[in-house]
Amino acid sequence: MGPLGKPAVDNRLSSALNEMPTHKDVPWPDGGPPKKRPGGQRKPITDYDPTNARILELEADIAHLTEERNRERRKAKAGARDRGLFKAMADVLTNKIIPVKPLPQARKAFSKKGRIEEHAVLHLSDGHHDQIVRPEECGGLEKYDFPISCCRAERLVDTTLQWTKQILRSQFCFPVLNVLAYGDFTSGEIHGAAGRSYFKRMMRNCLAIGKLHALMYRDLAPHFEQVNVVYVPGNHGRRTPKKDYHSAQDSWDYLIAELAKLYCQDISNIGFTIPNSFSVNLDINGVGFNISHGDDVRSSLSIPWYGLQRRQQRLQGLAPFQSGPRVRYFCVGHFHTKGMVGALDGEMIMNGPWFATDAYAYEALSAYTSPFQWLHGCNSKYGITWRLDVKLKDQERESKGPQRYKIELDPDDK
Repeated sequence: MGPLGKPAVDNRLSSALNEMPTHKDVPWPDGGPPKKRPGGQRKPITDYDPTNARILELEADIAHLTEERNRERRKAKAGARDRGLFKAMADVLTNKIIPVKPLPQARKAFSKKGRIEEHAVLHLSDGHHDQIVRPEECGGLEKYDFPISCCRAERLVDTTLQWTKQILRSQFCFPVLNVLAYGDFTSGEIHGAAGRSYFKRMMRNCLAIGKLHALMYRDLAPHFEQVNVVYVPGNHGRRTPKKDYHSAQDSWDYLIAELAKLYCQDISNIGFTIPNSFSVNLDINGVGFNISHGDDVRSSLSIPWYGLQRRQQRLQGLAPFQSGPRVRYFCVGHFHTKGMVGALDGEMIMNGPWFATDAYAYEALSAYTSPFQWLHGCNSKYGITWRLDVKLKDQERESKGPQRYKIELDPDDK
């Protein structure tokens, strides 16, 4: 008997089982286990002929359907992105926007008799209003942030009214002001700019910039019978890694335009045009203008002039096929450089920036441009007659901060 009264045979059986080989040492039939293949284990297909015409036809159909499925997935993803922007915009606009109050009508000017009637044209681009430029980043040449851009906006409005309503008043009258706004009002999300922006969030940046533009239009409106504002987007506001030519309104610049429009909804003599395109042809006092941001123009050896001339000549070649007055003036920004390039009887006008330089322009390009925006008159017979590059920078004024455009956002605004 074994311990605890159990038979000794149990102990011998247990010892024998322990000495038996385990399953890992049991030989596999036919030389070993089957090799694993990527993509899941499938049973081999018997009598498979890769050159069979029917098999090749089915594989072609599978490849086509797979490509179509991937294409539709990309469209759905882009649509979801657009709907996300529009939903966020609708929520914010509905609950947050309080229209600015119109100012009293300015005193009517004396009789127009004997004076030249023209339309005033103010260019508005490359504000990058939410960008921060520190002097130590650019050799002490510039200091810029949102309050400084508000100061420069005040100077732009003041100079526009001074020039059109005082200096030229004895010889000219300007019943209509056209504001050509063509992009880069924000530095956007590309290159990580949103995290370095003044308000740190794109929605807050757009709310502030949209209100700044609206306040500018509010101050200009009492002095003109009509103010026409046209917006097209730039490249910095885009929400896609690369420019999507089918989604012009998928841009923070577009949101800024809609916000400015909503802020001005109670001012009856301001009209907005916000097309779903990156460029637009305009009839200004019977003269054709084309406006776009200009980021599609290719440079040669970092010089944009040849690209601008080629673009102008090609657009002029399309004139017989387009409706409206023949385009004579092509307006672009983007390059942060003052310039006018003429070809035939047309002209390419390059608008300036709101800040002189920044870390990239200073270090990579050694570039500096005095901040300015174009202001000019447009005669129905002669086209552009006079023009003024409105200087925006005034360090003494900017040291005191904005006087009229003091924009504070609700802390709950996201």
